[in-house]
Amino acid sequence: MKPILRKIDTGADYSFSIREDIHPYLYNHWHYHPEIELTFIRKGKGIRLVGDSMQPFEDGDLVLLGTNIPHLWRSDASYFEQSSGLTIEAIAIHFKSDFWGDTFLALPEMAPIKRLMENAQRGIKLLGSTHSLITNRMEGIIHAQGAARIEQLLHILNLIASSQEIELLSSAGFVHTFNANNTDRIDQIFNYTFTHFKEPLSIEQVASAVNLSPHSFCRYFKTRTLKTYWQFLLEIRIGYACRLLIADRHNISQVAFESGFSNLSNFNRQFRSIMQMTPQQYVKTYRTTPQL
Repeated sequence: MKPILRKIDTGADYSFSIREDIHPYLYNHWHYHPEIELTFIRKGKGIRLVGDSMQPFEDGDLVLLGTNIPHLWRSDASYFEQSSGLTIEAIAIHFKSDFWGDTFLALPEMAPIKRLMENAQRGIKLLGSTHSLITNRMEGIIHAQGAARIEQLLHILNLIASSQEIELLSSAGFVHTFNANNTDRIDQIFNYTFTHFKEPLSIEQVASAVNLSPHSFCRYFKTRTLKTYWQFLLEIRIGYACRLLIADRHNISQVAFESGFSNLSNFNRQFRSIMQMTPQQYVKTYRTTPQL
């Protein structure tokens, strides 16, 4: 299934959308839309895909997404369990880059925000003190009325545009090669992998699930995502392992097997290749780093 063109309803009385969501889980499929999106995950954990970037998200995740960049938010498996009692809370702002008129961004004073819109094509994760400033503003903008809505949005964008506390998510190569009309099986592959990543998987098995030959599958996946399927699967497994390590409910051997690895030495080697540290170092670093 190709990424879905999502329609954003701003309502007749508003020029852009502000939405507060509380749901049992997130799984909004691989999709894109012409609106720029600023999303704050107030509460929740899972996996976030932006272009060719895949990262775990958790409470406090704050991301700015540019026009038409494909993305997906999927809650951890525990959220889909019946009677889990878990919920996801989020605030999302959607706006078109020209909602304030055709010439506003051409003003010289708007040059930093115009550059921000261009950089947002790769997805931007907000960090540090900028994160705190923006999330406080987003909590307030929910209740803003009239011109104050636009004023507060402009202030938020100006804060982001002037900040160095950012992380670009997707690669420049993905942005320049993405074609929304030519990615018809990616969502199926993602969904199958998220469902089965803890199990032993083969290229033949996944290819068969999406009706491709193994050779065509490998070529298709690399062309659409700029990475191999094994790299993608490894990132999912290591991301899930990070979540288990943070939860501190399993020892490292248990984490390895729960994440789809057949032996501990391979897990340690692959974890280090992705995270640039051992699982033990990751746990120690996480526990000694102040969390947002």
